[in-house]
Amino acid sequence: MNQKRIVFSNQKGGVGKTTLTRELGIYLATLGRSVLLIDFDPQANLTRSLADDPSAGSGAGGCYEALTGQRYEQVEVQKNLFLLSGDIKMAVLEKSLIAEIDAYTRLGELLEHGSFHPFEYILIDTPPSLGVLTVNALTAAEHLVIPMNPSLYSMQGTNDLMSTVRKVKKGLYPGLGLLGVIINAYDSVPVITRQIRDEICSSFGEMVFPSVLSKSIRIEEAIALQSGVMALQKGRVKDEIIRIGVELVCRIEGSVPVTPEQHGRVRGAEVLVPSKTEV
Repeated sequence: MNQKRIVFSNQKGGVGKTTLTRELGIYLATLGRSVLLIDFDPQANLTRSLADDPSAGSGAGGCYEALTGQRYEQVEVQKNLFLLSGDIKMAVLEKSLIAEIDAYTRLGELLEHGSFHPFEYILIDTPPSLGVLTVNALTAAEHLVIPMNPSLYSMQGTNDLMSTVRKVKKGLYPGLGLLGVIINAYDSVPVITRQIRDEICSSFGEMVFPSVLSKSIRIEEAIALQSGVMALQKGRVKDEIIRIGVELVCRIEGSVPVTPEQHGRVRGAEVLVPSKTEV
């Protein structure tokens, strides 16, 4: 089995890394794919959005324990969807890793362990920084997705991220490539929002996913219920996640996994497979 590893990264906070990691992971699970979500952010928002205490009763830990040689568990939070949880101890680990010889490759080495082999997709949520944890995640994945908000400072820091990616490819892991840019929290009404989207498209070209994820209270409701928007009977954001998910799978696997109509009334889904991009 050819495992697909995707890292969601942007050093700017609040751009939708956790939202897209969770929602696309849930979407992939509905396709029958075996999916592991890794919460690599010490804030652990991904973990809290899916489970109160994923390790309760098992005595096993999450990312911190897995990376420090202790007992850990990938907990099934929904059908086909598993979570390796994060917590504040990851911030302590980041400081200690700086002095280690394997500081930037610890996660990649962990994922070679047999307990990770059954997963078809591994999605990694990263902190809003370009520190040791984020570089670990970039080194462990083949595909990079950059979530961006259509805000005035949306492009701020992107050059630094791409510079870090180039350094990772050159010195640590040449297999990393840019899968695409996904625009999150989009509101088409303000003119400035549309202008910023055009600017993002001008900068990244065909790497920008045609479908966006709209700003919606439905996403916050899904977080409160510890579910995803795929659990909704219908709705615009559910349709958008399906379109983005179809595009994601198509870019990685080279074919559309199912027709959007199999997931409900989804029309106008444009699937674009860009040529391989060097970063």
